[in-house]
Amino acid sequence: MTNIIDYSRTETRSFSDLAFNEVDALVFGTLIYEDVANICPALMLDESQPDTAAGGSFAARLRAFEPKHPLIWLKRLWHPVLESVSLEEANTELHRSLSTEADDKPHDPQVVSVLDPQLTHQLFQAAAGNPRFAQVRLGAVAEHINRGEQTQFAAATFQLPDGRSRRDPTHKGTLVISFRGTDDSLIGWKEDFNMAFQYPVPAQRAASAYVDTVARLWEGPLILLGHSKGGNLAIYAAMNASDTVQRRIRHIYSLDGPGFPPEIVASPSYLAIQPKVTKIVPSSSIVGMVFETPEPCRVVASDSDGIMQHSAYTWQVEGDRFVTEPTVSSGSQLFNEQLNHWIAALTPEQRERAVDALFRVLHAGGANSFSDVMRNFPLSIPPMLGAYVGLTPEDRRHLTEALALLIKASATKNKRTETAPAPDDARPSEAATSDYAGEESSEPAGPSGIDTI
Repeated sequence: MTNIIDYSRTETRSFSDLAFNEVDALVFGTLIYEDVANICPALMLDESQPDTAAGGSFAARLRAFEPKHPLIWLKRLWHPVLESVSLEEANTELHRSLSTEADDKPHDPQVVSVLDPQLTHQLFQAAAGNPRFAQVRLGAVAEHINRGEQTQFAAATFQLPDGRSRRDPTHKGTLVISFRGTDDSLIGWKEDFNMAFQYPVPAQRAASAYVDTVARLWEGPLILLGHSKGGNLAIYAAMNASDTVQRRIRHIYSLDGPGFPPEIVASPSYLAIQPKVTKIVPSSSIVGMVFETPEPCRVVASDSDGIMQHSAYTWQVEGDRFVTEPTVSSGSQLFNEQLNHWIAALTPEQRERAVDALFRVLHAGGANSFSDVMRNFPLSIPPMLGAYVGLTPEDRRHLTEALALLIKASATKNKRTETAPAPDDARPSEAATSDYAGEESSEPAGPSGIDTI
């Protein structure tokens, strides 16, 4: 079995010979974790001035008159060119000096500290050296982290060389919009937990603004995707896009991304884009099982257990497809049931207090990231215990319950259920039963729309 690094190194067919597929989606959903913001053209999101972007405002493009090339100027006035670099060029800027082929430019990718950063470097370098990916253009990078707003957002647009022009194959090529999942910052994780009581969170609104801006500035079909929280952002942006933009969206990939509240997945806006959504989760999925997931999910095999299956590098690939499992593990199903019951038993105010209590404890030692928590853990124990003791009895109880669920889920082993999976309309949470909008099927399926493959 292989993984996405092997695939990025060995699958050399062009996008014309092998169309964009689910494994490509995970590749682009993972490339965004590289530190691309410092070397790629940026997209400035300003919802109050929607024409301000990488292509420049309309007024700025009007002032950039080129008397020697009036036709080119006129064309770019209405359709600005995506300022971008190829993955090959980006890789040289990120990893190599001109005098050596070695990776001699150390830097940190935007990944959680428990993951090996070298895997992100290896994936980027493998893709940049492969003719399938090397000439993909990367631009419109947007990053936003704000502790006051409790938001962490990052996105980029990849332009595939699948356009009709031989001279410029990326012209009107497919625009792959990739949303980054949660990074190592506690702010990013806090925003994820805020989804339990807040809708929409700031990152979701930013994702919607990002897609609107990209679609307005540049032509071509759209594919939206993301890993972890990024998958949730991709779906949110699609369901809140205009009808014109939605018609351009070819596909949406949520790669082990959390779902949405019951009232959202039953809404007309969600149901309108649901046929375009492909959700893929590992067999011991934890993150992807949070909240409601009405669409059938593909279950991919992983070479790890528990929470580590969330890592894209553990997903198993065979050819241009994932190796699949019949359904999620019993541990994942149990976690889903217990989490849904726990959330349903709390009011939104209680959920907010529990989340605030958790991060008050984590921040007690002065940490701003999980790396800080792990690096200073022995010294952080006294202030964290002090913060925990200072909570109200109710907050301590809710926090203890939540931590017990997370610890149990993180230790889940990759074991299949021995009983037959539940039918399509079965739901793991009684509170969510009446809101499920599943699809009829003659095949059995697991909880939350898990499809058997």
